[in-house]
Amino acid sequence: MSSPKKSSPKTTDVVVVGARIAGASLAIHLARAGFSVTLVDRAKFPSDTLSTHLIQVSGVRCMQQLGVLDELVNTGAPFLTAMRPIYDGISLDSVVQAHEDWPPGGVSINRNLLDKILIDVAEKEGVEVRLRTTVTGVRKDITGRVTGVELRGGETLGARLVIGADGRNSKVSELVGARTYNVTANQRFVYWADYEGAVEPGPAAVHHYRSGPDLTLGFRSDSGRFTVMVSPGLDEFAAFKSNLPESFDNAVAACEPLKPFIADATRVGGLTGTAYVPGYFRDSAGPGWALVGDSGHFKDPTVGQGISDALRQAEKLAGFIAGANLHDRAATDRALQRWWRWRDRDATPMYWLAWDLAKAGPMAPLERELLRCISANPVLRHRFVDEVLSHRASPYAVLTPALMLKAAAGLLRRGELNARQTAALIGERVKLEIQRQWLLRRPKYAPLPKPPGKAARDGDAWAGDIRHDDLVERR
Repeated sequence: MSSPKKSSPKTTDVVVVGARIAGASLAIHLARAGFSVTLVDRAKFPSDTLSTHLIQVSGVRCMQQLGVLDELVNTGAPFLTAMRPIYDGISLDSVVQAHEDWPPGGVSINRNLLDKILIDVAEKEGVEVRLRTTVTGVRKDITGRVTGVELRGGETLGARLVIGADGRNSKVSELVGARTYNVTANQRFVYWADYEGAVEPGPAAVHHYRSGPDLTLGFRSDSGRFTVMVSPGLDEFAAFKSNLPESFDNAVAACEPLKPFIADATRVGGLTGTAYVPGYFRDSAGPGWALVGDSGHFKDPTVGQGISDALRQAEKLAGFIAGANLHDRAATDRALQRWWRWRDRDATPMYWLAWDLAKAGPMAPLERELLRCISANPVLRHRFVDEVLSHRASPYAVLTPALMLKAAAGLLRRGELNARQTAALIGERVKLEIQRQWLLRRPKYAPLPKPPGKAARDGDAWAGDIRHDDLVERR
């Protein structure tokens, strides 16, 4: 009796691992460009994931390009047409500029709804979507080039290109040996929840408040809900976690500007939080592979740009891939390297600004004076809030040397610091900026920091992610 022939592995142009925002949107773009695409994810959909679900206007623009703007509107999520940051009493209130052919603002949509919208579009575009499918390895040829993935159960999928879009704890990044660089340890933890019955006067806005060490965000979401996120210093995590949900409710109640909105509202669903959100970049391109979204880069979540960045990166990566001939391996690899360099140039300035804004404790005098200067100039205020904080412009478009000198003069005029102290602060800031520019050219490779508490002892890098669904019934 002859033995059965082993079938050849199925081959596709591109295998995308991870079917959420970055992966699904990339798959849609590639399918529309004429590539055969297989989209793989170990989760089922719809399902939730660790996310505050805020999408800045730049991300909504990408959704518009994907043709799903009507689906977003149908969730009941209003466009967030204003941003109302207040830092230590300094108001940076601004409206979202109505650019031609752009949506009118950002939105906030629960990931159970949002991810499923993109999955459905991907399937309509001819993408082969394989859910509840776990990648266990990558295939490589004799040169070390990635040529496909191995699935649990023994199946293999051949591909000319494998893209990891599988989030912070990326399996693909591990399998290809992608290193982390320019790593930052988070100084805050985050918890958030939804409220029903909140009343927000005026247009829907993103509210961003910092008072002393306290940092709080609030914004309207889909289904008539209002999302609130608190982000205390990491040294408070143990006490905060041990006293949930009271500690969360107390932190929200301490935010005076939000009180009128949620005075008669009811917190619904579970609390979600994490104490482990280090920032990083990863090697994001190699022979036959690339990383996109959180798998390749992550910054502090308090600026709420993760979803928008994933959409922007996926759109850009699809363009680089479409411009290459996947049958020409060298040309494909060059295109991926160019995309990686673009990603770092695009992400680095905002990466450092997010870290600066999310440092624990009270705001430093120089940062506070810079914000005063921005607040006093309507043009700068609009550019910073509407363009920089929505990642439509680089922070360096606002945080110029001239503004730094103006802030220094303000510190002296107010008498907060003397000339020597002010000069020292400016010198430290200039040195820091030079170091950051150097890191863009010569990145510093380092492993991710260990998470706090028991997770570090157990070696579970992601055990800081906490869900408290047992405290309040999810709806």
